[in-house]
Amino acid sequence: MSKKLSLGAAVALVAVSAAITVSLTYVYAMKNFNAKMADVNERQAMYTKLSEIDQKARQEYIGTINETALNDGISAGYLAGLGDSQAKYMSAEKYKAYLSGNNDKSIGVGVKTVRDGDGNMEVIQVLPNSPAEKSGIKKGDTIVSMDDKEIVRLTYGDALNKLEGITGSKVKLGILRKAVSSAASSAAASGTASAVAKAETLSITVTRAEYAEQTLTSSMINGNVAYLKISEFTDSNAEQFNAALAARMKAGAVGIIIDLRSNSGGSIKGMSAMLDTLLPAGNTVSDKDKSGKTTVEYTSDANQTNLPISVIVDRNTLGAAEIFAANIKDYKKGLLVGDKTAGYGTKDEVVPLSDGSAIVISVANYLTLNGEVFNGKGIDVDVNKVLTDAQQTLLGKNELAGEQDPQLQAAISALIRQGAAVEKTPGSANASGAAGTDAPQPSTDAATD
Repeated sequence: MSKKLSLGAAVALVAVSAAITVSLTYVYAMKNFNAKMADVNERQAMYTKLSEIDQKARQEYIGTINETALNDGISAGYLAGLGDSQAKYMSAEKYKAYLSGNNDKSIGVGVKTVRDGDGNMEVIQVLPNSPAEKSGIKKGDTIVSMDDKEIVRLTYGDALNKLEGITGSKVKLGILRKAVSSAASSAAASGTASAVAKAETLSITVTRAEYAEQTLTSSMINGNVAYLKISEFTDSNAEQFNAALAARMKAGAVGIIIDLRSNSGGSIKGMSAMLDTLLPAGNTVSDKDKSGKTTVEYTSDANQTNLPISVIVDRNTLGAAEIFAANIKDYKKGLLVGDKTAGYGTKDEVVPLSDGSAIVISVANYLTLNGEVFNGKGIDVDVNKVLTDAQQTLLGKNELAGEQDPQLQAAISALIRQGAAVEKTPGSANASGAAGTDAPQPSTDAATD
């Protein structure tokens, strides 16, 4: 026999349910309110402290305050305080220069450098038709000062930034150039004595200007292996990539090596266009924002390249290059060779401000095909091969010969593992980088400005 609920009990039950709902809503609202109040209090404390610093500085500081520079410094300091290495502030002047440029061109001096043992800037490449080339700077030069300030006092990072600038602006560089005396050269040529290097000190003023970067090179190595080195992805170098790859395949390439060592990332759009050439249909670029929403940015179509692929990466492989490598791995289109990547996997957005300046902040994490965040973790390789310090130094200077490059040799072996009939196997006569071959240009650990 079923029991009926009395009217009073029903009313009581409804009242209890309502009370529980109100209580839960209240608890949630209070928690949310307290969190917001804590945030407001923290911000108020920040503004109070900044106001106190400003007041003391204006009362006691004996120098002249440049209001524009002060505001730029405060803004830059806030972004630095986020602890995000990708976050940065651009003054109105720099943002204007950013908007007037494009991803294939830069404004500055036009050299690639590495930090030498003394903390100075060793020039490892002078970009063609750059202001540096026109000013007479040469590969092997060492920049020891900038506008009469020593590099070691500026710090290497600051010096790199100062190589950039507005078109038409000038920078005075103190150059230390190794030279060989004519007498020593003659002696060396005749084999009677060793050439003695002398240091020549030069002062070269360079006018900053726009120059095109060389971000992609290709060659055929080991007889029938296509080698493509990409130092940075741009919006347009996918077209160069496709043309170079097509030419190498037409010439009989049986496998592809894509060298992404020291690739600084760059354009997601350009990178995804290259992946589209290599991969089957599917998602290639996805991100997850602060709210947890996942967005698919780019996909590939069904057309794909049916050759074995080896991708060489290292701890200086960043951002877009990591997404590229992860896709090759996750789609099982090839093997990753080298060392775990850097783990810079954030989507960075340029946000303009009301005074004409702008900030760059991370707004989402990029994901692997499996939905994993790799920021702060990196992408693991299939074949681990780490360079020695000496080999890394040579690689950074574009001086590591192919046959002496363990990562390149491992990449060739990885192609063979995948079934590629490589004409000249590693260790054989005239293999990659040996005399008489079209050796690849080693990648660099360099910065471009």
